[in-house]
Amino acid sequence: MTEAGTYMTPQTGADLSETLRRLNLLNAVCENASGALFVLNEEQHCIYMNTAGFELTGFSLDELQGRPLHDIIHHTHPDGRHYPIEDCPIDRAFPQSRRERGQDVFVHKDGHFYNVEYTASPVEEGETIVGTVLEVRDITAEIQARIALEDETRTLEILNRTGAMLAGTLDLDEIVQAVTDAATELSGAQFGAFFYNVVHEGHALQLYTLAGAPKEAFSAFPQPQHTAIFGPTFTGGTVIRVADVTADPRYGQSAPFHGMPPGHLPVRSYLSVPVISRTGSIHGALIFGHGMPGIFGPRVERLVVAIAAQAAIAIDNANLLDAAQKEIEERQRSEDHQKLLAQELNHRVKNMLATVQSIATQTFRASGEQALLRMFQGRLLALSHSHSLIMQENWTTVDLKAIAATALTPFLGEVVNNDRLLLDGEPVQLSPKLALALGMGFHELATNAAKYGALSCETGVIEVRWRDIGEGILCLTWVEKHGPPVCAPQSRGFGSRLLERGLAHELHGTVRLLYDAAGLVCEIRMPNPEDVTQ
Repeated sequence: MTEAGTYMTPQTGADLSETLRRLNLLNAVCENASGALFVLNEEQHCIYMNTAGFELTGFSLDELQGRPLHDIIHHTHPDGRHYPIEDCPIDRAFPQSRRERGQDVFVHKDGHFYNVEYTASPVEEGETIVGTVLEVRDITAEIQARIALEDETRTLEILNRTGAMLAGTLDLDEIVQAVTDAATELSGAQFGAFFYNVVHEGHALQLYTLAGAPKEAFSAFPQPQHTAIFGPTFTGGTVIRVADVTADPRYGQSAPFHGMPPGHLPVRSYLSVPVISRTGSIHGALIFGHGMPGIFGPRVERLVVAIAAQAAIAIDNANLLDAAQKEIEERQRSEDHQKLLAQELNHRVKNMLATVQSIATQTFRASGEQALLRMFQGRLLALSHSHSLIMQENWTTVDLKAIAATALTPFLGEVVNNDRLLLDGEPVQLSPKLALALGMGFHELATNAAKYGALSCETGVIEVRWRDIGEGILCLTWVEKHGPPVCAPQSRGFGSRLLERGLAHELHGTVRLLYDAAGLVCEIRMPNPEDVTQ
């Protein structure tokens, strides 16, 4: 009887030698096959197996004989259910006389399951089926590689989706929920939670969001504390990964429950990862649980740590936005308050100017000094115009050019594109005090020009220029041209004293009046307000 289980007819001489040669050749081919080969008889008993078959199953040929091969290596599903031979597609190849191909799971001699790819082909003699040839290849490594690739692909998709979401929103609720959902899915946890690190007298941790379980699952319990399990993560920024938390020596040390309270979600596997801001402070932690032990390995820990780092950046940015919005709101409230105060101040100043004007009018009329009344009213009006311009800028700063234009408008009408007026200089911002002083000064110069100088005739021109002459000094010149000849006055009037003394004092500078025959020149030197502001 040969190893294949068939009887040979006795032969002699050359025929026997040729038969033996062919058998040896067939055996060599079978032994050198890359996969396991099994030959089954009509009862599905194994009557031949090559060395690869022994290496695949762990059974010797003697151990396989005497009962169907299915009952030895294919009798149980991976979940532990019995696998009846009637349901086996390999067994169907014999009675149905057709080739069967597929993938399945076999049971090794030592009890572990392994994935295989098989081809079961019926063996015929004439028109009679006498057995089955079974070719089997172990594909466990291939399936594991495919699963690992699919898992990595899924991981990258989740990380990319989460990263894109975190980069596209500054809403804190959305950030925390997205991070918790992603980390729970990647870790394989039954539930995940993000706890904010809120420290009060009792060092309580505030539950912020959940994944895999409703918030009601925690709402009935008191706030968790900085226990021996929680504390290292929330106070020290330490990652805690425990295969079975109930067996950890730190578990159950804290009152009142000394462990999980009744009704708590079952937790054996435990993982907690801190979410640390760029300043080093701990925002909180991502915490994951599973009812089975040994779920979270080093790879899961690395993934969750990476997500926690992304979450920290996103939370920092969201907090910065929130702080900026609060600052803007506070500034807006402050500006609104300042506007209200400025409006009240403006109202009171106008009332005061109106009162002064009323008193002056009555006084000058009683004395009969109408010329003095008009002069005083002009100066009061100039002060009022400058004050109104300052009010428009909310008592902040006023442009020098605007002050000059406002003072000259009553004398020249429209000052823009006016051939009789040149205002030339870089933008200079004046404080309210300087703006009022220069406004009064320009009014005095314009009044004098209207009486005796360039504005007293149709051809007169006024050029006002200002520039920084170095060392923080701003030089402003008022030059009158094409007006009547100018002579120096015999005595200094109130206007001259107002300019050379009062204005100089207010500007902390100097004022010089030059009575050139071609036209009056006024030179004002003062600290450059732009340098003072800086």
